[in-house]
Amino acid sequence: MSITLNQHRAGMTQALVATFKDNVAPKEGLAAFFPMKTSRTKAISIEVERHGRKIAVDVARCTDPIRNVFSKSTEKIFVPPYFHESFDFTACQRYDVTFGTGNAPGEIDATMLMQDAMGRVVDLKNKVIRAIELQRSQVLQTGVVVLKNGDNVDYNRKAGSMVVKTVAGEKWTVPATADPVKDLRLGCEFIRTEGKSGGNVFNAILGQSALINFLANAKVQAEADIKNISRVSLNMPQFDNVTGLVLHGQVSAGEFIVNLWSYNESYDHPTTGVDTKYITADNVILLPDDFKGFTMHAAVDAVMGDAKTGQYIAPVEAEFLVYDVIDQVKRSWNFMLDSAPLVVPVSVDRIYTLQTTS
Repeated sequence: MSITLNQHRAGMTQALVATFKDNVAPKEGLAAFFPMKTSRTKAISIEVERHGRKIAVDVARCTDPIRNVFSKSTEKIFVPPYFHESFDFTACQRYDVTFGTGNAPGEIDATMLMQDAMGRVVDLKNKVIRAIELQRSQVLQTGVVVLKNGDNVDYNRKAGSMVVKTVAGEKWTVPATADPVKDLRLGCEFIRTEGKSGGNVFNAILGQSALINFLANAKVQAEADIKNISRVSLNMPQFDNVTGLVLHGQVSAGEFIVNLWSYNESYDHPTTGVDTKYITADNVILLPDDFKGFTMHAAVDAVMGDAKTGQYIAPVEAEFLVYDVIDQVKRSWNFMLDSAPLVVPVSVDRIYTLQTTS
């Protein structure tokens, strides 16, 4: 197939050495606590049944048994937010020298054109992934998923699960008098009693300032200096380049063992454009090993069938749906990506958030 003069000149006079993109793959450090699930319905539901920790009471022989009555499970139904992203395929650079000039692309141009288009699709997917990670951070810090179009999803976390340090001497910014290890212990006890957790190992995700203040605290440093009995094990940070989580060590908080993590990932705020951390700098999030939550993907709408047999709209079970549409009016060739995710904390009472300074 013949090529245009511009294509011939470009091939002879220039060569692409490398391409730089600052849109790197987003880290999903919080995804480990919310594994992925998909649904074939547009709404998702969870069932909660509370048993408590009752004990059996002895009775005299030959008397009536103690009759147990179990509470009914509560079903909660949610409609996840819908994400609908697109880009114009005709805006790809290689399009101008192929289809844009009326020429079918050769092998090299076709490869470059598809790579360009796939790169744009990945960019759209990364936008949705960051939105999902923001949902996870909101669930873990406030219990409310904030939406732009539609009602916010409020999981009604107990007030006792979100503590703010208001007393001056107890704030972590006062290293001489604050007691971060005690605060962690109280959080673990809340999860054990109110959340009915059976775990003894907890994960604490510390915001940037909370971590700095924890390491600078006088009581933490004193316990870390004990030679014979180590109650605090602080090591060189171990960085996970995939999740973005950094392990700093362990601390013994009463009868509980707490793994200390930091998570410094951020996103561009959709309104202000300011680089914003997923975890607020002064916050600490506590989760037990038996915490249960999911990232649920509801069904997305897709065009089924073909022009000959007839077409119709039907829900499709998928995390992401990618398709293309040619708009005859706007003269555009749009590639689209749809997704309907919602982060759901099934064991919502097993989350504890501590704001280390007001």
